Amino acid sequence: MSSFNSRQRKMAYGIGIVLLLVPIVYLGFPAKQNAAADEQSGGLGVLARMRQDYDLGEATLGQVDPSSSAMNLVLLGLRGPAASVLHLKAIEYQERKQWAKLKATVDSIILLQPHYVQIWKFQGWNLAYNVSREWDKVDDRFYWVKEGIKFLILGTERNSTVPILFHNVGDFVSSKMGISDEKKFFRAFFKSDPDPKFEGEADGAINPNGLDSYLVAKKWLLDANVKDDNDGIQNNVKGMTHVFFRQGPSKAQLNYAETRSREGDFDGHLSAWQDGYNEWTEDYGNMIFLGLDDKKYKLECTEDELKELAEENGITVSQQRRLWSANLDMVNYRHWKEYASVERDPASLAAHKVYYAATQAYLEARGFDKVAPDGSIEISEAQKLLESAMTQWLELSTKYENMYQQDQYIEQALLIVQYWQAVHQQNGKEIPADYLLKGVWDKHPEKHMEMERQFLTETRLRKL
Repeated sequence: MSSFNSRQRKMAYGIGIVLLLVPIVYLGFPAKQNAAADEQSGGLGVLARMRQDYDLGEATLGQVDPSSSAMNLVLLGLRGPAASVLHLKAIEYQERKQWAKLKATVDSIILLQPHYVQIWKFQGWNLAYNVSREWDKVDDRFYWVKEGIKFLILGTERNSTVPILFHNVGDFVSSKMGISDEKKFFRAFFKSDPDPKFEGEADGAINPNGLDSYLVAKKWLLDANVKDDNDGIQNNVKGMTHVFFRQGPSKAQLNYAETRSREGDFDGHLSAWQDGYNEWTEDYGNMIFLGLDDKKYKLECTEDELKELAEENGITVSQQRRLWSANLDMVNYRHWKEYASVERDPASLAAHKVYYAATQAYLEARGFDKVAPDGSIEISEAQKLLESAMTQWLELSTKYENMYQQDQYIEQALLIVQYWQAVHQQNGKEIPADYLLKGVWDKHPEKHMEMERQFLTETRLRKL
């Protein structure tokens, strides 16, 4: 039995409580409002300062609508159920196309759960991809795409140590502006917003410096890689394979170079592709990744480096080579390396310029033959340029033997033929039995219908 009587035990408990309260009060004291006062306070408010430094505070809870049913649950300490109620409300408002209420509800959800990353990812995607497609006008679609991107940007501010959110911002900017069906308009809107309040400038919330969409995406993706480097945990990217995650900046540079070329903007073409090649091979290619069973590999690897990694991993060289080759194929590494290698050649630039000039001539009605004063037929400017493009494309494929193993070059050659055939048809001329790119055309009959569709789409969009 205890040697203390009831009164003594109560006193001991009271003293213990007081002693425990001292460090709790000391550590939990509110942080000072300015840096000077905070420095003079010693250890006071250390927990409050840590909450500020690591953005772990929940001060936003007080901003939830006090009249809402969710607030009743918050007051009872049921924040999770409150967020679930708001999620159901958001789905209901979206189905009813009540966009203002949807946006307000989504804002309330993030006030309740500012550090739940999946909410930021899901709702950002929902606004940019699902809600935007509900609108008919391209301007309205662009507005909701921006809302999705802005939502994710806010998520990065609330969760500044989470790499995947920074990556998602870059990915959204890259894909919605560069790959979506509305890309022609979205890329232009990204630098010159259609909303009158921006007076023809870019929306500073998503593009503060008025840059190309791929360069803005590249910045976010670089920030994501820096966050990933600094978190101290290898391959710590939730929901995405690490080797795909880390390719973001260099892939954005390659997409930037490729898209500008397709749009006929050849200023800085060679340097853009050279930068893309260097970043793909020297930066991304030399990163160390973990493969199956946490075996290390890198993409740009010499034979000696394969042997060194095999020894470090405790496996045979043939096993290391299989691991390396499988991941090269998975990220399409060889394709982009070879593609960038061809595109940084001045001969490639010359071929692109001639082809673009030919398509412009066709669109500007310079594809009609003329009758000379002596009665002879003078072939159209468009046909001359297209045949010059065929010649240069053939010479380029002779220089780079593997060129026609890549879809981009196959499709480019087929489109040249498609335009050339269109010029003949509008002039009432038969297609000759033999021509320079006939071999490529005959080798890919499965692509003919797709090329015709792409030709019609391209000519319609370029006229707008």
